[in-house]
Amino acid sequence: MRLLICASEYYPNGSGIANVAYNIVEEMKKSGVNCTVCSPIGPDIKLGNPELINKYGIIGLVYYWSEVSKFLELNQTKFDAVWCHNPLFIKKCSYKNIIVTIHTTYYGEFIHNVGYLHFRIYKKFASIVEKYCLHNLSHSVPFNVVSPKVAKELESIGIEKQRISYIPNGVNTSLFKPSENKTSLKQKFGFPEDSRIILSLGRLTEQKDPIILIKIFGEVSVRINNVILVIAGQGELLNKTRELVQKNNLNNVIFLGYVDEANKPDLYACSDFYILTSKYEGQPLTLLEAMSSGLACIVSDIPNLDIVADARCGIIISCSDTQIAAKSIVKYIKENHLSHNSNSRKYAENNLGWNVISDKYLKEFRGYSNL
Repeated sequence: MRLLICASEYYPNGSGIANVAYNIVEEMKKSGVNCTVCSPIGPDIKLGNPELINKYGIIGLVYYWSEVSKFLELNQTKFDAVWCHNPLFIKKCSYKNIIVTIHTTYYGEFIHNVGYLHFRIYKKFASIVEKYCLHNLSHSVPFNVVSPKVAKELESIGIEKQRISYIPNGVNTSLFKPSENKTSLKQKFGFPEDSRIILSLGRLTEQKDPIILIKIFGEVSVRINNVILVIAGQGELLNKTRELVQKNNLNNVIFLGYVDEANKPDLYACSDFYILTSKYEGQPLTLLEAMSSGLACIVSDIPNLDIVADARCGIIISCSDTQIAAKSIVKYIKENHLSHNSNSRKYAENNLGWNVISDKYLKEFRGYSNL
C-alpha cells in the first residue's frame, strides 16, 4: 500500500497530531506499508510554512492545506490512500481515497469557553472556517476521531454519524512503563525521596488551566504532608502560574520547564499521581503515557477524559469548586488505591499500544482503498 500522510505538524516538532502520525507511521512501516509524510517540516514532502502556522494559526493552516490540495491534484494516481489530520481544504477536494482523523475541533474549544474573550472570538472564527472546510470534502470521506466527544462535535457541525468511527490515541507501552527504582529516579530529578509526586505535564495554556490547578493544590497541600506538585512544560501562562505559586508561598511546587522526550519516561516513572485540570481535550497523549507508566490519574470532569473511569485507574473531579476538588484529592490519596496503578498499566497494555492502534487504522485504510 502507498500511503500519503498529511499533517500540519510532525515529529520531533509539534504535539498531539505530530506524535500520533509519527507513531502510527513507524508501526505501519513494520507492516510493509510504503509511507510518505507531507508536513511543513517534511520529512518526505515539505509544504506550507511552519512559521506562518505558529504566528497566524488558522491562516497558516489553511495555506498549508491549500498547498496539499495543489499537490494532490498533480498526483492523482500516485497513492492508494491519503490520511489527513484535521484538514482545512478551503476549496472542494475531489481527490479520492482520503481518510480523515480529527483530534480536536475549534467548535469544541469555542463551546467550552476556552481562553480569554479575544481568544474565544478567534476560536469562533476558526470554527466557522473549520465547518466550511470539512464540508468541502466528498460525502464519501470517512472520519476517524480520537474520542467519542469529538465525534459528537463533528455531528454538531453537520458530519453524518455513519461516516464517523472512533479510534483512540495510543502510547509506547515499552517506553512508558512503571519502575521499581522510584527512589533513584527521584534523586535524578532532585525530588525528596519520601515525597509523593503529583505530576502535571503539558503546555501551560488557558485550555489546560494551570491557574485552577495551583488553586486546588494550594488547598491540598495544607491538608496532607509530603506531597509535591511537579509542573513540566512551557506556555503563555507559565509566568502567571509562577507568580500565583509565589503569592501563595507554595514551596512544594516545582517547575521543570521543558522536559525533552528522552527524560519523560523517567519523570512519569518516579511520580505517584498524574493530574490534568483542562477545560477541553481531545484525548491527551500525556494521560495515556501516565496510564502506561502505571500512575493513578486525577482528571477534570470533561467528557473526553472518561477513559479514567473506564479503566478504573483514578478519580474525576469538578474543578469549579477548588475546596471540594481538593478534599476529593486528599481523600483519594489517603485511601491509597494501589489497584488503580495496576489498572492503568493493564488498560494501556491491552488497549492503547501503538501496534494495537496501528492495526485498527490499517484495516480502515485497506478497506477504504480496496487493498
